[in-house]
Amino acid sequence: MPQSFGNIRDFDLIVLGEVLAEFTCENDITNSSTFRRDIGGSDLYVAAAAARLGSGVRFVSAIGRDPFESFIRDRLISQGINVDYITTCEGSNGIYFLADSRTEERDYLYNRPGSAATHIGPASIFDTLVESAKILYASSELQSSSKSARQAVFKAFNMAHTAGVMVAYDPNLRLQRWTLDDAKEVMWSVLPLIDVIFPSAPHESKALFGYERPLDVIGFMWDHDIETVVVKNGANGCLVGYDKHIEEFAVPELAKPFIYPSLAGSAFNGGFLHSIARGNDPFTAAQTAIRVASYKGMNGNGIVSLPQKES
Repeated sequence: MPQSFGNIRDFDLIVLGEVLAEFTCENDITNSSTFRRDIGGSDLYVAAAAARLGSGVRFVSAIGRDPFESFIRDRLISQGINVDYITTCEGSNGIYFLADSRTEERDYLYNRPGSAATHIGPASIFDTLVESAKILYASSELQSSSKSARQAVFKAFNMAHTAGVMVAYDPNLRLQRWTLDDAKEVMWSVLPLIDVIFPSAPHESKALFGYERPLDVIGFMWDHDIETVVVKNGANGCLVGYDKHIEEFAVPELAKPFIYPSLAGSAFNGGFLHSIARGNDPFTAAQTAIRVASYKGMNGNGIVSLPQKES
């Protein structure tokens, strides 16, 4: 990396994930009567961040046949995201509420049980789909939704690994969705197939790998043959390990306060993968990723807070 990506690919990035209906309010969730409607979810933010920067992005998912169905599909298309492999299924779409509270404490409320993502399974994945992109991305957000979704991610990663498609993964540990033991088991099942990983330190990395220091996390991942390790460290930026080199990237001085941290890590991933698809090395991609995440953190919640060009 950077690499030629072998055969010509139709898309820069395929994201396999869940899309949810997002409702954002100005103050705390329980006392607000007005909400802004949009689409969201950590995987969707990765796709939207890359697409708004100009990458060709295909999203693979399922949408429930409920009142949000048309809105979700139309909103994806409006962001330039290809929806040819988003199926419609019986049931409801997951929703979550998010407060624009300008504090370090993030205010979320999720409702996901039985959501459309549980209908994503191995039958959704086939070789010509996987081979249509330079990079395939997924995270544990989808894996945590159902056993069939876990099987779909494994199948997609295995196909991509065999076909020479770059595989990118974010452990994205969320213990309100499943147990730590389940998260570890599923992550270890795909680890040998991954080319780029985006762990967060110190809490997530400590829980999953036993290491808090980003430098130790990189060494651990290199020992498991993962080529590119991007350890996200919140306000401290990130540490990138690639090709036996390690570089640290700090968050630059910002024009405005960073007061909207929700899903900034997903925006980071999307910016990074956009840059990689353009042929840049991981160290250059990290600088793009920090700019994208910083822009999102300064400008609000919702996919409209993501930049549309690198500037």
